Amino acid sequence: MNGTIRFGMVQGRLTQSPAGCLQWFPQSSWQEEFSTASKIGVNYIELIAEVQHNAENPIWTDSGIREIRHLVKDNGLTLHALCNDYIVENSFLEKEVVQQNIDLLEQGRKLGIEKYIMPFFESSELSINNMQEYIEPLKKVAKAAYNGGIVVCLETILTGKELIELLQLIDLPNVKAVYDTGNRVAFGHNLASDIRLLGSAIAHVHIKDKNSNNENVLLGTGLVNFESVFFALNDINYNGPYTFETTRGSDPINTAKYNMSLVSFFKSNAENT
Repeated sequence: MNGTIRFGMVQGRLTQSPAGCLQWFPQSSWQEEFSTASKIGVNYIELIAEVQHNAENPIWTDSGIREIRHLVKDNGLTLHALCNDYIVENSFLEKEVVQQNIDLLEQGRKLGIEKYIMPFFESSELSINNMQEYIEPLKKVAKAAYNGGIVVCLETILTGKELIELLQLIDLPNVKAVYDTGNRVAFGHNLASDIRLLGSAIAHVHIKDKNSNNENVLLGTGLVNFESVFFALNDINYNGPYTFETTRGSDPINTAKYNMSLVSFFKSNAENT
């Protein structure tokens, strides 16, 4: 493992995905990712639930939950986070989608996850114009998460100031922010200023890089200034893990090793400068 740095990998990023599919549940190889992650120094797999392979996802069954727990234990990993990409393709404002989140949280509770990641994009895009519509549904989900000891982490297109306003409106202690470096730079935000403004509201960090065409690219080759990002994270005393939601490259394993090395360098540089 990596000393004081905890690294996570979004499920499916240690294997090649089907053409045109970035975020996916690797139904034919999901078990292998746990041993691969352990061998290269990743601390946890950030589990995902998404539409395309929802039925095959073991998280929905008791036997699947048991298998995940065994794989985590046997490979010396931890269970940290679960991301619900289902809301990207289904509007969170629909009652059945809110219930899907509550049901998924119960499965996460059985696994013992700490963070529940909610990406509010595409079908569930949360903006300053519709923010008020999301407050009550989010409170329902957050209260269900609180009963399971889980922190709900929101990822949105909102500016840092708007995101703070949203968190204040929800006003629950277990609702925080995801900070995704690639997505934030693609939305045009100043990452270092954003991070310092959000401060302790940041409970989870996704590491990725993007170019001017909004494409995921190898870390350090896109628009993200990782040096300034890690100085800012150091300034707010962020001591949580870093989850890679990066491009796989031609060789997902070597890409993951490179990513961990790069983050280790920038984190150490920020701490010792």
